[in-house]
Amino acid sequence: MKIKKGNNKIVFGEQTFIISDFKGKEIGSFFEFPELEFKINNNAAYNDLVNCYKNFVFLGDGRQAIKAVLLNINDNKRKSYLPAYICHSIIQPFHELKFNVEFYGHESHLKQILSGIEIKNSIIFIVDYFGTEFISNNEIYEFLDNENIVILDVSHSFFNKNRFLIKHDNFYIISSLRKMFPIPDGGVVYYNNPEFEVIQSYSSDYEKMLEAMLLKYYYLNNNSRLRVDLSELKKDFLFFYKNYEEKKDQLINLHNISNISLYILKNSLMSNIIEKRLGNLKFLYENINLENFLFDFDEIKSPFFLPLIFENRQKRNKIKNLLAENGVYAPVHWDVKNVSPSMYHYEHELSEKILSIPIDQRYELDDMSRICDILNNTNI
Repeated sequence: MKIKKGNNKIVFGEQTFIISDFKGKEIGSFFEFPELEFKINNNAAYNDLVNCYKNFVFLGDGRQAIKAVLLNINDNKRKSYLPAYICHSIIQPFHELKFNVEFYGHESHLKQILSGIEIKNSIIFIVDYFGTEFISNNEIYEFLDNENIVILDVSHSFFNKNRFLIKHDNFYIISSLRKMFPIPDGGVVYYNNPEFEVIQSYSSDYEKMLEAMLLKYYYLNNNSRLRVDLSELKKDFLFFYKNYEEKKDQLINLHNISNISLYILKNSLMSNIIEKRLGNLKFLYENINLENFLFDFDEIKSPFFLPLIFENRQKRNKIKNLLAENGVYAPVHWDVKNVSPSMYHYEHELSEKILSIPIDQRYELDDMSRICDILNNTNI
């Protein structure tokens, strides 16, 4: 996959990132380098990460975490059940290790259809989409009692403590930590199996992402003393970011999380992150005058993004472009067109209609109000 750098855009595969003329505060996209107090805090996110489960290992990203689990299973003859609503990075380690993959579907509002399916001696991969919990802990225990291995992806739902109550040798929790925290790299595996092992090495791959985060920080915090062309600066950090993401699509090698990511986690307060995300999410639910919510507010156990659904792809893209013109960059989780089989109609239709609104800890209620104004004053 080639990245092309133009005068006012960056093309990455099938995605085009426009360098707009918007001059206000930008909302969304990857985390910039955070403001740090340069002191170790006993209430830091790092402490929560290492104390929420007995056994854990930090890795470079989420797909490395999945591959580490599969390497420990070391049995690619087991059938692996993956959700049909999924991204490439989840499937990649299964394909690399030649596991036998089958998909399972969903009903309306992304509720997994696993009840009633007789699954034994297999691997079941579950995603808690956007912080929801449609497969209960009791149902997971039933899968485990049926000689299955369960891998739970909490990248969208890391703040849901209920999931960490499950204890079983064949149960694994994985997460991509970059989804929630402003770090250049980071993934984690939580496990119970006493024989679990992982061989890691050092990698400098994260340095390009760190450079992108630093450049983005300077871009967002520009002032008259910075003698730089901001549009060129934005092209540069997007270019470094996409180079970093492109390299991750190559063969997955397991390596340690970087020290700079650990240091950031030791200087970030989990309670502040949860409080800010939850407050922003609640504000949007109370102030968006649309009936486009994918989930009811009380179905979300952990705040990630706000997923909205629109009538069709054209209307979704109209809103996505309008938000971008006003400095709000809303991603799509996920484009499944070339990832899951076309027979899963609900998943493919949802992929055409969904849009994720940023709510993370970088933003205040004033920022959420701006998003509401854009959405509420749009004829869709």
